[in-house]
Amino acid sequence: MAASSPNEELLALLCRSRRGGIHELHQCPEGSAEWNDAGQPIPACLLLHDLEIGSLPLGFGSDPMFATVTELDLSGNRLTSLPPDMFESMKCLRVLFLGGPGPKFTPEGASCNMLESLPQLKYLVHLEHLSLHDNQLTTLPELANCAVLHTLRLDRNPLPELPVLPPSLRVLHLEGCPLGGTLDLPENLPVQVRALPRLEDLQLPDGSHIGEFFGTPLPSLLRPRLPGDLLPKIDGTESLYAPESQSNSTEEIKEKAV
Repeated sequence: MAASSPNEELLALLCRSRRGGIHELHQCPEGSAEWNDAGQPIPACLLLHDLEIGSLPLGFGSDPMFATVTELDLSGNRLTSLPPDMFESMKCLRVLFLGGPGPKFTPEGASCNMLESLPQLKYLVHLEHLSLHDNQLTTLPELANCAVLHTLRLDRNPLPELPVLPPSLRVLHLEGCPLGGTLDLPENLPVQVRALPRLEDLQLPDGSHIGEFFGTPLPSLLRPRLPGDLLPKIDGTESLYAPESQSNSTEEIKEKAV
């Protein structure tokens, strides 16, 4: 007998979606979205977090019914892998949560996903916010097509290196990643980070949180602080950056970051 499409397991999972917005503090109960496949589209904000399902059913994300989804929260599901075609139909996705609910070394993080890799993200041209913290990622797919991405959370992943990051990034969290760069040695930050022109909020691998909100001028930290210093571009060439008037001492920056 031919299998139904979409399959029953996928429909059952969608029926567990919560009502509300992905950034809302108040969490509605499981199933509160009241979706029942009665000819209605699935919720544009698909909240399927904290269900501890372990794996996703066949067709999740790739089925055409996902074409209208703009926000997706799959945090707290103990996922170890995602379907390779998961994002093929999710071209309207703007917000994607795959990290959390809390730091993986705390009781709140006991149900964290443990993803080691991700499918291609090239279809997600409208993606603005990507939370991947507290997984087991050792590599990231290309992010070049995510041209409007402004927030990227990678904290507490064993990432030894980063891909080219979109210049649209304004918020980047790297706490706990085995990458170079501290307040004392900002020149050891990955060149992909130092090349970001619009960054406003940066959490360094050592946990230091700096940026405009904290009164620390990121251009002074990320770019060379001596006139004539050269910062390698990602393509291996070099470019001349900040004049001496933009420079700050490391001690000044550390005082503001405290």
